[in-house]
Amino acid sequence: MATLTIDRVRKRYHHQEVLKGIDLDLNDGEFLVLLGPSGCGKSTLLNLIAGLDEITDGEIRIDGRVVNGVHPKDRDIAMVFQSYALYPTMSVARNIGFGLEMRKVPKAEREAAVRKVAALLQIEHLLERKPAQLSGGQRQRVAMGRALVRDPKVFLFDEPLSNLDARLRIDMRTEIKKLHQRLGSTIVYVTHDQIEAMTLATRIAIMKEGVVQQFAPPQEIYERPANMYVAGFVGSPPMNFLPAVVAVEKDRLGLFVKCEAHGAWSDVFLPLPPQVPVQLGNGLAEHVGREVVLGLRPEHITRAGSDLASGQVVVEASVGVLEPTGADTLAYIGLGGQDTVARVKPADAPRTGETASFALDLGSASLFEPKSGARI
Repeated sequence: MATLTIDRVRKRYHHQEVLKGIDLDLNDGEFLVLLGPSGCGKSTLLNLIAGLDEITDGEIRIDGRVVNGVHPKDRDIAMVFQSYALYPTMSVARNIGFGLEMRKVPKAEREAAVRKVAALLQIEHLLERKPAQLSGGQRQRVAMGRALVRDPKVFLFDEPLSNLDARLRIDMRTEIKKLHQRLGSTIVYVTHDQIEAMTLATRIAIMKEGVVQQFAPPQEIYERPANMYVAGFVGSPPMNFLPAVVAVEKDRLGLFVKCEAHGAWSDVFLPLPPQVPVQLGNGLAEHVGREVVLGLRPEHITRAGSDLASGQVVVEASVGVLEPTGADTLAYIGLGGQDTVARVKPADAPRTGETASFALDLGSASLFEPKSGARI
């Protein structure tokens, strides 16, 4: 286990800057997930940590030791690849212990370490098999075992579950979570899958075009996204973005939003919760009369009941399309001048084409600048 510091790290290929000054500080035993779409620089950053590529500028420190220029084998890291990278002619036991064999670890010690890791991953019964005789999930466990047996300071995972089917991904995700809880290892994990990131990480770094957009615990990223990119990337369905205008009516700070009811669009005033006074306004007072973007996640738009919770406001909106998902029903309603997704209970689902009452939880809303996309 170790700390990991990524300090002002840049990477250029000829005239193209792929990483544009990355700053991340990982505590001992943390699980960092680098999350973003293809081409955002997350795998490049992982390769720099591993020593598989050279840094253009900045420093990477493992346990306070600068590892710029240090050979990968001397960094005390272990990497699990997307492709498993197993030796097809070797048994599972030898695949797991091959790194120790190359380091001249005595045979008895090597075999004991392999048995210990195999027991941890529940693959003792597979030790004599060859990779071709294994399922995808079993191969991934062997690849993880090869990393674990070395007991490195930092584990690096490069999209390890992307080759597995959906059900197996869920199972392996749970196993990796259990493994981290048991070992308390420092892990850096690359993925484009937001579900993996949210369920595994202690902190997530969301990347876009070589820049970290937000570095925070999963719940903070979900509830207080730093900008519209983060808000739209995390969440399924993603956050709704509604054009709005900040206004004051009867000494209440609020927002004007377009709403469709009974076939006609009109501007509706949504008062913000009382704990947001005009004189403070959470920075909103200076925005009165200006356009903003109101961000509401689907679960913050529900059918209105007889009792409203603090921060909820009721609007009438027409229902366009319903999408039953089992536990919930997604209702596409006319709000914000567009189709907006609400998440309702199946028993409360309105009928397509009708106008119904919906409760908006403004206490959980996010507000963004329209041009920059930054959180207000």
